[in-house]
Amino acid sequence: MGHFWLWVALALYSVGLAHAILTVAQRREKFFRVALGAISLGAVLHLVSLVEEGLAVNHFPITTLSESASLASVLLAASILFVHWRYRFESLSVFVFPLVFVLTLPAAFDRSTEVWMMPPMLKTAWLYLHVSMIVLGYTAFFLNFAAGLMYLLQERELKSKRPRSLYHRLPPLESIDDLAYKSLTVGFPFITMGIVTGAIWASTAWGPAWPMDPKIGWAFATWLIYLGLLFARWVAGWRGRKAAYIAIAGFLAILITWSTNSGLHSFRIP
Repeated sequence: MGHFWLWVALALYSVGLAHAILTVAQRREKFFRVALGAISLGAVLHLVSLVEEGLAVNHFPITTLSESASLASVLLAASILFVHWRYRFESLSVFVFPLVFVLTLPAAFDRSTEVWMMPPMLKTAWLYLHVSMIVLGYTAFFLNFAAGLMYLLQERELKSKRPRSLYHRLPPLESIDDLAYKSLTVGFPFITMGIVTGAIWASTAWGPAWPMDPKIGWAFATWLIYLGLLFARWVAGWRGRKAAYIAIAGFLAILITWSTNSGLHSFRIP
């Protein structure tokens, strides 16, 4: 039954995807409220699916890449609802809605009926805490990334002699920068706790070889980028364009980290 609710959620997420595509293609907002309602209901049903799946397999379903992506899509859907309530940023949906749909696809198309015997090393609360913290941090950093893109786009519109319709659909620069800063301050503690809990678990499960894993190396590099961004904002007073460029670089590092599936992190991919 859990998989059924996941497919219903994916169908509802497709409404948000259609809204984003039509908005970009026709350069005007298309049925945003309908799409927001569909995303809201989809997130609820998606959460029901995760709970039922967890009860069926008798563990928190975040031990594979597709399960982690599925959790990230729920968190992104929830984040866009919160950001819309707090800032009324309708334009942010163009970035978030498609990603929610894409992240849900792997889990929806997983038709495997075999019972996966999870290795004992994965049956630990440290792993669940580690992955949950990392996914929460990545979710916040995606908002930071999207805010950086919006800032650069709006700044370009303001500097042009003939601002296009995009200018009227993007929020003020000050509001965008506020979202970028707050999402950074939310995401950094989560990613830090994720790395710390991961290190504790890895040192126990893998021994002294754990720091040599490529995924761990990229995770530390990503953490350093965001640490530098926080330092630049707090000490050097960086805002706006400079912070946006670092936010984009940081999220590119996240994509590399997420896609790295080698070394000790070569887990099962459904």
